[in-house]
Amino acid sequence: MNPHNTYKNAKAISWTRIDMLLLIYENAIEALDKGIEILESGDLSELLFQRIDVQRKVLLIAEGLSVDEDPTAAHIMNICVFILDQISTESLENWKSSLKLIETLHEGFAAIAEEARELERKGQIPQLQI
Repeated sequence: MNPHNTYKNAKAISWTRIDMLLLIYENAIEALDKGIEILESGDLSELLFQRIDVQRKVLLIAEGLSVDEDPTAAHIMNICVFILDQISTESLENWKSSLKLIETLHEGFAAIAEEARELERKGQIPQLQI
């Protein structure tokens, strides 16, 4: 068996829901940072592409929310909708406030990551199906 495939398979087995969620948030943070850099540079030719990248990542977050079952999920959905509205402008402040919101959500999930992994290991949270 190819050692690279063995490594990839072992990594996939240890992948949890919280790991995936944190990675999506980290990617959204990076995309917002790039958008802020573009706005600060004044060369807005790349802003549209960066906006689309941020939108994709925020929509990934929103897609995984069970808003009918969980009030916290509904609040996060409202934040996602707000962020999508904020980044539709060329306002540096709007992009920075969006970044702060995503960072705050990321910090909250990072704080409970170990507990979430343990709950998934125990079967109290459904395992991620890859």
